[in-house]
Amino acid sequence: MTQPKPAQPPFDSTAAHTNPAKALLPRVLGPFDAVMIVVGGIIGSGIFLKVSDIDKEVPSFALIMAIWIVGGIVTLCGALALAELAAMLPQAGGPYVYLREAYGRPAAFLWGWAEFSIIRTGSLGSLACGTVIYFNEFLMSLKQQGYAPEWLAERLSNDLKHPGMSHFSQALLAIAAVLLLSWINIVGTKSSAWVQNLTTIIKVSFLGLIIIGPWLASNSSRITPAPMAWPDDPNFNFFKGVGLAMLAVFWPYDGWINIGPIAEEVKKPQRNVPLALGIGVLIVSLIYVCANLSYHSVLSIGQVQEANAVASELFKTLGEREPESWMNWKWLAILASLGVMVSTFGALNSNLLAGPRIYFSMARDGLFPKALGSVHPRFRTPANAILAQTFWSVLQIIVVFCYAISPKEAFGELTDFVVLGGTIFYALTVAAVYVLRRKMPEAERPYRTWGYPLTPALYLAAAAGVAYGCLSSKNGQWQVIAVISLLSVGMLIYAFFRAQEFAADDRPVKRRSKQRKK
Repeated sequence: MTQPKPAQPPFDSTAAHTNPAKALLPRVLGPFDAVMIVVGGIIGSGIFLKVSDIDKEVPSFALIMAIWIVGGIVTLCGALALAELAAMLPQAGGPYVYLREAYGRPAAFLWGWAEFSIIRTGSLGSLACGTVIYFNEFLMSLKQQGYAPEWLAERLSNDLKHPGMSHFSQALLAIAAVLLLSWINIVGTKSSAWVQNLTTIIKVSFLGLIIIGPWLASNSSRITPAPMAWPDDPNFNFFKGVGLAMLAVFWPYDGWINIGPIAEEVKKPQRNVPLALGIGVLIVSLIYVCANLSYHSVLSIGQVQEANAVASELFKTLGEREPESWMNWKWLAILASLGVMVSTFGALNSNLLAGPRIYFSMARDGLFPKALGSVHPRFRTPANAILAQTFWSVLQIIVVFCYAISPKEAFGELTDFVVLGGTIFYALTVAAVYVLRRKMPEAERPYRTWGYPLTPALYLAAAAGVAYGCLSSKNGQWQVIAVISLLSVGMLIYAFFRAQEFAADDRPVKRRSKQRKK
């Protein structure tokens, strides 16, 4: 006669640190590394490739600036909530751990599955596309200015719709970028952090040049944007446009959550993680607002709407207005493409760094294949989790490039998909602050959310608006169906792993029962 199945013990949130049988990641990242991961993870392609989308939805300078400011405030509210959770539970996996403690393992698993199937790997694909878009722009700038070698100029297409490299070449380059950074991340967390620090310093310096560039030109080269703020008769289309603009601005601010999954590798995480989140988001918000002021002090809203590469267009326009200037604006237009390419490349690295820690943590809990929960014996990184993420991301890039007309279209499809999937779980993560305050009132909280309970509520209200914007977008209904389908698949996978756990629990009981019979 078999004995009844023993009850599952409650999960211990500190087990990853107290149980030596569980693989641990070493704390190798300092406070500067943490700030650079936050800043570098947020600043990527959005401030260069989403500016035109926002201007199309709200063609008013005051409203455009308001959208960017509100986006920064909302992100800061979410980051303040995340800081409390990360300081309280500084473990690999970040939001996966917070959702597990707040809502249970099914919700946490669905977050991890969404990260693997939609959010993280989709971000990698879109950032790889952004890197390729601006590398192609760099090559075309060299050709247009007569600096490209003859062998290269001959291979670059002059097609007005698809200039530069072939579609196939751009797909290969996007895949190569993912593979290169995956290898760097496998070799070591410090090597990945070094790449992150370097690219972040370059991208912030480049954005500084964008911000001060127009003020180095003469007054005649600048324009004064129209100050219109609110329509006389706001209607449904107006509010729909605002919702779509908020959807677009969530992509440039995406990435603030990346510090959570790597908190286990940050030194003194109770202090350094909240500090990095607060400082990082404030730096990014200030840079974004100033960069938009700079764009609109040179380019009309119509020019921004039509610009495929707004940073390059800024310097090209200054060069046309000041052909005899002491500043070589044409060379800056060429370098602008490189600056943006480095920016998207750095954000790609940040996502490659954060994502595998989520799958690693899930595997430690028995909710993902066991092999993903191992640490490389030499490099001390979650190498198998990195490889799994790389494989799925490359597959997505291949599929998107097969049906997308251009990398810009592929970029847009992937980013909208990522924002929709991410908004759902980011909102659940922020709401976990309320749940854990009630569920774990005695837990040590080295940092408490500033402005609680208002700040998390502001983020949740904005997330609801973005979800509405997703439904209003061109492919919104298709994207919602795709997200629901992937989450449904995730529930089936979760049921499979739970069945494996129960089977493992039964085996010792059955063996003991057979021994008694003998």
